[in-house]
Amino acid sequence: MSTQWTAPGTSAAGEPSPSPAPGGGPFAAGPGGGEPAAPGGPRRELVQSMPLFPLRPLGLGEILGASVRIYRLRARSVLGVAAIVYGVAFVIMTFATGASMVPMLGDMQATLEDPEAVPTWTGSVGDVVLTVVSSLVTGIISLVSAALVTVALTRVALGEAVGTPVSSAEMWATMRRKGLPAMVVSLLIGVLCSVVFVVVLGLAMLPLILLGEPTVLTVVLLLLGLVLAVLGVLWVFARTLLAIPALVLEDTGILGALRRSLEMTRGRRLWRVLGIGLLLSLLYMVAVQVIAGVFGTVAVIVYIGILLISGFEALLLGMIVLTVLTMLGSYVATVLLAPFLSAGFVAVYADGRMRHEAWDVELIRRARESWDGAQQR
Repeated sequence: MSTQWTAPGTSAAGEPSPSPAPGGGPFAAGPGGGEPAAPGGPRRELVQSMPLFPLRPLGLGEILGASVRIYRLRARSVLGVAAIVYGVAFVIMTFATGASMVPMLGDMQATLEDPEAVPTWTGSVGDVVLTVVSSLVTGIISLVSAALVTVALTRVALGEAVGTPVSSAEMWATMRRKGLPAMVVSLLIGVLCSVVFVVVLGLAMLPLILLGEPTVLTVVLLLLGLVLAVLGVLWVFARTLLAIPALVLEDTGILGALRRSLEMTRGRRLWRVLGIGLLLSLLYMVAVQVIAGVFGTVAVIVYIGILLISGFEALLLGMIVLTVLTMLGSYVATVLLAPFLSAGFVAVYADGRMRHEAWDVELIRRARESWDGAQQR
């Protein structure tokens, strides 16, 4: 049930809020209508203790701010876990990509040695299967890696939000405990998105397949099906966006996390989650492409240089260097920006619960306990 948020300085009925009683302590009600106050000024100690995001329903700027602020608060932890997880992932993906390119590279080398040789890789069923398998491996590894980083960031972000920072050992322990369920959740979401896209687009292609030739009607239906397929994927994306944070913070099972995400995004709540989730994803993808593009440009220059120096004889070496440098660029970009995306999703989760379930009351209680404990020490 949604709670009404009143303007600072007023009560729910529109009357001015009462002043805090003397001696109310650092978490007494301040002029914000229920927000804790601190010695020397309202909300001062609370803001200092919980620097990631305010303990109340969040605005868009505050969610984006939390995505960036996580670097200032825990740069070593979040970048370290991203570097390790994606380091393993990109080694696997690089070998998978290289394996899919072996037949093509062999034919290209043979063509250079014998211009009259007929390339075979384009018509080989085995090579097509190898390419498909390589793409599947890359997609699965990407989903699994993103899930593990989100698990770690979820635990770290909540600790920073309530003023109880999580140690690196606790972060890794959470990943070990929740990593496998999170990977299953992520793979289920990926499968569901793929099924929705393929089924909707497949139904739109039926008229074209049955008629055997393109017409105005079949082309229009195909384009409409493509649009609906994309919208279907976006719907699944938004409805399941909060599943992994729910899995970590609410200690639900795999299906319980998915049900919880569906519950938190039902009705009109969906549009806010969809809009902010898409914005975070768009900013992430643009930034990744910019950073990876720099490495890609360098890779192409090095590739051309190898070919010119070797008189086009070191084609295989050039392609290997090109692939490695390109993957290195993607790795660096992903490591640098994965915490931004994961922290943003956690902030969206926290905003949803504080906005509709009054979770901020529970978070303020935890923050008060943390502050009191620090004062006693």
